[in-house]
Amino acid sequence: MKNRTKWLCMLFLMGIFSVFAQQKNVTGLVTDFEGLPLPGVNILVKGTITGTQSDFDGNYAIEASSGDVLVFSYLGQKTVEITVGASDTINVQMEQDTQALEEVVVVGYGNQEERKIIQNVGIVKEEAIENLQVVSADQLLQGQSAGTQIVNASGVLGSAAVIRVRGVNSINSGSQPLIVIDGVPITDTAGNTLNRGGNTGINPLSYVNPNDIASLTVLKDAGATSIYGSRGANGVILITTKKGRKNSKTTVSLDVSTQYSQSTDVPDILSADEFRQFKSEVATIQNGTATSPEDLGLGALGSGGTDWLGGVQRTGVSQNYNLGIRGGSEKTSFFFGLDFQDTEGFIIGNDQQRAGARINIDTDINDWLKAGMNLGITNNRLNRVGVENNINAPFTTAFLQSPVVPAFDAEGNFVQSGSFIPNIFARVALNTDELKTFRVIGNAFTEVTPIKGLTWRSEFGIDKLSLEEFIRNAEFNSPGGFAQQIFVNEDRWLTNQTLNYTDTFAEDHNLTVLLGLNYEETLRTRSNVSSTGFLTDDLRNLGSGSTPTVLNGDRFPSRLFGLFSRLTYDYKGKYIAEGSIRRDGSSRFGANNRFGYFWSAAAGWTLSEEDFIRDLNFFDFLSIRASIGTVGNDRLGTFPSLGLFNAGPIADYNGESGVIPNQPENPDLKWEESETLDIGLKSTFLNGRVTFNASYFKKTTSDLLLNQVLPPQTGFTSISRNIGEMENTGWEFELNTVNVRTENFTWRTNFNLTSINNKVLKLNEDAATDTQGRRIIDGAIQRAIEGESLNNFFLIRYVGINSQTGDAEWLDVDGNITNNPSSNDRVVTGSPLPDFSGGITNIINYKNFDLSFLMNYSYGNDVVIDGLRFADGNDAIGGIVNIRRQNLNFWRQPGDNAFLPSPTSSTFNLFNQRSSQQQLNASYLRLKNVTLGYSLPQSALDKLGGLFQSIRLYATATNLFTIKADEMDGIDPEVTDDIDPLFQGESFFTAPQAKSYSFGARIQF
Repeated sequence: MKNRTKWLCMLFLMGIFSVFAQQKNVTGLVTDFEGLPLPGVNILVKGTITGTQSDFDGNYAIEASSGDVLVFSYLGQKTVEITVGASDTINVQMEQDTQALEEVVVVGYGNQEERKIIQNVGIVKEEAIENLQVVSADQLLQGQSAGTQIVNASGVLGSAAVIRVRGVNSINSGSQPLIVIDGVPITDTAGNTLNRGGNTGINPLSYVNPNDIASLTVLKDAGATSIYGSRGANGVILITTKKGRKNSKTTVSLDVSTQYSQSTDVPDILSADEFRQFKSEVATIQNGTATSPEDLGLGALGSGGTDWLGGVQRTGVSQNYNLGIRGGSEKTSFFFGLDFQDTEGFIIGNDQQRAGARINIDTDINDWLKAGMNLGITNNRLNRVGVENNINAPFTTAFLQSPVVPAFDAEGNFVQSGSFIPNIFARVALNTDELKTFRVIGNAFTEVTPIKGLTWRSEFGIDKLSLEEFIRNAEFNSPGGFAQQIFVNEDRWLTNQTLNYTDTFAEDHNLTVLLGLNYEETLRTRSNVSSTGFLTDDLRNLGSGSTPTVLNGDRFPSRLFGLFSRLTYDYKGKYIAEGSIRRDGSSRFGANNRFGYFWSAAAGWTLSEEDFIRDLNFFDFLSIRASIGTVGNDRLGTFPSLGLFNAGPIADYNGESGVIPNQPENPDLKWEESETLDIGLKSTFLNGRVTFNASYFKKTTSDLLLNQVLPPQTGFTSISRNIGEMENTGWEFELNTVNVRTENFTWRTNFNLTSINNKVLKLNEDAATDTQGRRIIDGAIQRAIEGESLNNFFLIRYVGINSQTGDAEWLDVDGNITNNPSSNDRVVTGSPLPDFSGGITNIINYKNFDLSFLMNYSYGNDVVIDGLRFADGNDAIGGIVNIRRQNLNFWRQPGDNAFLPSPTSSTFNLFNQRSSQQQLNASYLRLKNVTLGYSLPQSALDKLGGLFQSIRLYATATNLFTIKADEMDGIDPEVTDDIDPLFQGESFFTAPQAKSYSFGARIQF
C-alpha cells in the first residue's frame, strides 16, 4: 500500500513538472497584408484571460504552452488562430477583413458597410483624432470633413462654435446641425444662459470629453438625413464614444498633459504717451495754436497710464487628466473613462473646470439576447466673462478704455474710470460670474434576435441638464450691489424601437429593412431672480438685497413622435438601391400641420465590380451614386404657432393682475423643408494609395419662416409664416493619399475642399424693396436680397485718403467720389460666405516618432469688424477711446499716403462712420494643430520591469500661425459674434482664439 501511494505521488509530481515544462515564452512579429509591422494587435490564449498586445514595431511576447491556441485580432483584419507547437517563435501576417472594416461606419439608426454606402456622409475615424488635443469636441471636426464649416465664436472659454453643414439653410430659424451622441439627440442649450455680448451661447459640446470620442459621422445629403425627418435639414453629426473590444486584454490608459495658452493676435493700440502725443498734435493742427496734453486734461507726457489690453491678457496654465479602461471577454466588452480638466483661459477671469465619467458596456447574454448601456456624466464650473460689446467683456473695454485713465490709486486701490467704460480690472476682481452645470447623456438598450436576420432593438435615452448661473456685483461696480441667479432644468427622455431584418436570397441578392419608432419629450424650466440694495459686499446671498428687481419663471415643454423606415437592396454589392421615409408629429407645429412626411431615394453602382473596369487594372474601388429627398427644420422655438400672452408686472393695470397679447396664433405654421439632390463619385486606386471622392449637391429650402406685416387693428405688428425659399448648390472634393510607405517611414495626406453658392429665391410679398424692386431684409451691416445671397455686406464704399487734399473719400451709389456720403449710398460690397473652404491633414510616422499637422483654410470671404468704428479715427464716443497704431499716420502734407485724413479736413470726424473701411479680407490658411510624439521602444519598456505596454510622449501646438491679409494684422479671421444666419462674419471686439502649447504623456498598462 505504501509503495502504491509512493508511486502515485511520484506520477502526480511528474505531471506537474511536465505541465510547467510545457510553459514557454512565445515571441514573434505581427505584420499587415503588405508585410509592415502592425502595432496594437490583441493576442489572447484562447479560453483564458492571458493576453498581450503587439508593440509599436509589431513584436509581442506571451506565456503559453504547447497545444494552446493563440488568437490574433485587430480591427479591420481577419482574426487568426494558431496552435503553439515546438517552436518558440510564431510570426503572423494578417489579412484585411473588408467586411469588418465596413461595419464600423455609423449612420442614422444603425451601421452600414462602407463600400455599400450610397448616402453622402463624412467619416472622421479614431485614428484621425486620437492625438488631437482640443478643449471641445467640435474642434475635432475642423478641417476634417468636406462640406462642414466650423467657425469658433471667440477665444472665450465655453463659447459655442458656428457649425454649418453645406451652408446656411435658414433665415430666422436655427441653422445649427442636430447632434446625436450614441443615439441620443442632445439639446443645444440655446437661450439657457444670460447673454454676455454676441449671440453664440454656451457650447453644447463642452459637456463631452473629446478623449472619449471614437468617431464622428456627418450626415449631409437627404439620403442620410431624411431618417431624422423634421430635424435633418441642417445636417446631422453623429458622435460615437469609445467601446470595449471583445476577446481582448484589459488595458488601462492614462493621459496627462499641461497646456499653456495665449492670445493668437491682437491689434496694436497706443500707449498712454502715444495717445497724449496724438491728441495734442491733432488739437494743435485744428486749433492753429500749440495745445499740450495737459490742456486736454490728459496729463503730462511721462505721467503714467494703464496698459488695459495687456492687463486683460495672461498666459493661461491648464491641466488635463484622462483615464480609460478598455477590454472585453468573449461575450462582454466595456469602456470606462474618467477625466478632469482644469482650464485657465488667456483672458483674466475666464476659467473652467470639468470633471466627467463615462461607462459603456455591452454583453451577449445568450445567443438571442444582447444588452448594453452608454452613459456619460459631466460636471462643469465656468467663470464667465463678456464675449464682446459688453461692459463685462475684457477685450471690449480694454480696446475702448483710454490709456491715460489709471486703474489704481497710489495705495493700490481700484479707481473709477470716470466714464461709462468701467475699470475692467475691478469688475473681474470684485464681481462673481459663475455658471455651474451638471449633465447626464446616455441610453440603455436590449437587442433581441428571435430568428436569424431579425433584430429588435429597444432603447431608452436621457439628456438631463441642470444649470445654475450666479452673478454678484460689488458696490464699487454697481452702486448698492447687485445679484442675479438663474436656475434651468432641461430634461429630455426618449425611446427608439427598431426592427432590423437582413437577408440574402438566391445567393446574390441582399436585403435590409429597418422599421422604427421614435418618441421624445423635452421640458425646460427656467427661473430668474435678481435684487439690489446690499448693505455690504460681504452679504452674498440674493435674499440679502433690499430691493427685488426681477422675478420670473418659464416652462417650455415639447414632444416629438416619429415613425420611420429604410429599405436597402443590393445585387452582389454591385447595384445598390435605398429608400427611406419618416412621418413626424411635433408639438412645435401648428394644429393644421401637426404631422409631416419626409423621404429619400438613392441608387449606386459599384463600377469596380464590372469586368470592363477590372480589366483596366487601375481602380481598387470605383462607384457612383445619386440621391434625392426631403428633410425638415423644426428649430422654430417652443410655441411658435400658439397665441401667447404676457402676464406679471408688465400686464398689470391699475394695480390689478392682467394679461396682454404677445404673439398672434398661426395654426398653419409648419417646419421649414429642404429638398436635396446629391450626385457623387468614390474611388480608390494605385493599390489603395489614393482615394478620391467628389460630390455635387443642390438643396432647395422652402417654407422659410419670415415675418409678415399685420394691420395695426390686429394689435400685432407681424406674424411668422412659412413663405420664403432659398437655395444652396455646391461641390465637395476629398483626396486622401499614402505618399510614402516603407518599413520605417509612412506619410499620409488628407485634403478636402468645399465650394457653396447661396441664393435667396423668395421673400415675403410685403417685404421692403430696394431701388431695383427686389425684396430685401435689411440690417445695419448686411442685406439679404431676393435673387442674391442671404449674406451680403451692404455698406458705403470707402476709397481712401486723397494724397493731395488730405480728405477721406467714399463712393456714392452711382460710383462717384464723395466727401459726404449718406446711408442712401450703400451698395453690396462683399460677402462673409467663402468661395471655398476646407482642410489639409498630414500624418508622418518614422520609427518611434509620429508627426501630424492639421491646417484649415477659407478663401474669398470678408468680415466686418464693427469695433474699428471706435478703434480708428479721432472722435469716436467723444474722442475718449483708444485707437490703433496706424492712426498715427494721418495726412500732413500733399503726397502723404496716409491712413487718416487731415485733422483740418471736414471728413476727419466722418471717418468713423460705418463703411467698407471696416470690411476686411478674411481669407486665411491656419496651422490649426501640430503634434509631435515619441513612443518608447520595447527595449526601454522592458527595462522598466514590463509594467507598461506603451509610453508615448507628445507636444502639441494649436493655432500656431495664420497666413492672412496684411489688413488683418491683429485681428483673428476665424471669429464671429453671432450664431444667427443673418449676421455671419460680423464682429465687434471679439476675443481672438487661443494659441496653446501642450506637453503630455500617454501611458498604457
